[in-house]
Amino acid sequence: MTSDIIEIWAGMLGLAYLAALGLYFEMLSARKRSHVAASHGFGGRIRPRAMESKHSR
Repeated sequence: MTSDIIEIWAGMLGLAYLAALGLYFEMLSARKRSHVAASHGFGGRIRPRAMESKHSR
């Protein structure tokens, strides 16, 4: 039973390491792409804002 728990924890730590490594490289690639924040998703781009038109009355 103890070896099963050790294997489960080792698997969880391995997956956490891979996820952290993926996030790290995503942040590095985001910096190279004109400083786009990583919170916009994986490979996402910022949508341009629509210009507001002022009505003169």
